Amino acid sequence: MPQNPLAPVILPTVITIAGLQPQSPVIIWQELLANVAAVNPGYTANLPGGLIEDISSTDVAAIVLCDNARVETVNSLTPYGANAWLLNLLGVQMGVPLGLATFTSVSVTFTGTPGFIVPIGFLVGDGTYQYAVQDGGIIGSNGQSAPLYCLATQSGSWAVAPGTVTLTINSTPSVYNLQCSNPLAGTPGIGPVTESAYRAQCLQAQLAASMGMPRYMSTLLQNVPGVQARLVSVNQQVGGGWEVICGGGDPYAMAYAIFSSILDISTLVGSTMQITQITNAANAQITTDLNHGYAIGQACLAEGVEGMVQINGVSMTVASIVDEKNFTTNVNSSGFSAYTLGGVLTPNLRNSYVPIINFPNVYQVVSVNPPEQAVTIGVTWNTSATNFLNGPSLATLGAPAIAAYVNNITVGQPMNLFNLQQVFVNAVADILAPALLTRMIFEVQINNVTVSAEIGTGIIAGDPESYFFTDATGLGITITQG
Repeated sequence: MPQNPLAPVILPTVITIAGLQPQSPVIIWQELLANVAAVNPGYTANLPGGLIEDISSTDVAAIVLCDNARVETVNSLTPYGANAWLLNLLGVQMGVPLGLATFTSVSVTFTGTPGFIVPIGFLVGDGTYQYAVQDGGIIGSNGQSAPLYCLATQSGSWAVAPGTVTLTINSTPSVYNLQCSNPLAGTPGIGPVTESAYRAQCLQAQLAASMGMPRYMSTLLQNVPGVQARLVSVNQQVGGGWEVICGGGDPYAMAYAIFSSILDISTLVGSTMQITQITNAANAQITTDLNHGYAIGQACLAEGVEGMVQINGVSMTVASIVDEKNFTTNVNSSGFSAYTLGGVLTPNLRNSYVPIINFPNVYQVVSVNPPEQAVTIGVTWNTSATNFLNGPSLATLGAPAIAAYVNNITVGQPMNLFNLQQVFVNAVADILAPALLTRMIFEVQINNVTVSAEIGTGIIAGDPESYFFTDATGLGITITQG
């Protein structure tokens, strides 16, 4: 027998999309003999071939078992393939401890002061049993929360009739007038959770943990009833802070989604309306970078203006609306210094400040409610096809397709004339081949103002915090041959 100790057998690590791969017995056998030869030169002259084969085959079989154990262990470090013991450890690590049984549960609706947060763990009861809120929620602007999932605080199975869970166990100040009830019957508890159900819970927890804050916040906001996915945008600001644009849902529900998904609400910033020009006139005219959204009589204030410093902090009232970015005021600036640059105008009407109550604390959550930009589009087209008589059909096909494109542009994103052309061509291709189209001229109006694409591009930007909208049936789209 060889006297020198054997060098360790080093197995290559090969990981594919299917995970760590086991090595074939042939590769293991070759690696084993190479290691033996490295520390025992000439061993084949000292041992008969049959004995060498017998020893190497036995060793290879043992190494194959070790390699399979290695592969199984590495590939089990996921809820997809973990054995029961590893799955339990992964669940604890991700905050999903294994439940021995499913407790009795009930969905409870809370009523009271809008903005009041019902936290996770809040206790309610029916006089006999108590239930803890599992997902948390907030009282909406209609004075009512969404149904909140509540789990019994003790094991067992019992019926929960509708309208019986009406007691709030946690104390709250009477000023908030918090009440609760369960519109539907509860669900009696069942036996221990199955391995497959627990595996699914761990997978869901792992997915949520892998999301970044902006993506997670967008997901929660899009889950709010009424919120369209295209009206959600979470933007990191230059110099720090997060601007959250969201519209269409209950303001308290949206504020709660933001509050639940951001680590530090002090990093939230609203929209800032910059001043770009102020005239010296009996009625000073102010120009803004964003659509101001003001109406006659609106009170406003300028701060941080350079040059015309006399206007800083002066209470102004809107005297007339020139257009969406210009208005005149009741301030006579004729004798003021000339405007040079800078300045911020308040209020910014697109900012939404919602107080939410996480008793005993109250927090202000700011977000941006995106204004709508009404879009009308005129399309003039022509064709090389003689005696083409399907003009009305072409308009019928083209208008809804263009409207669908406009109404699916994400908030703050631009319109693209080249995309409009492609949408129109594709919509009418069945009745007019693209090669026969000789003319496509688009005239775009936003809020009744004709706009052109940026020079050298097909981009029509619009307001950076607003969204485009036109009649979904295509009534805002005019298509004519000419």
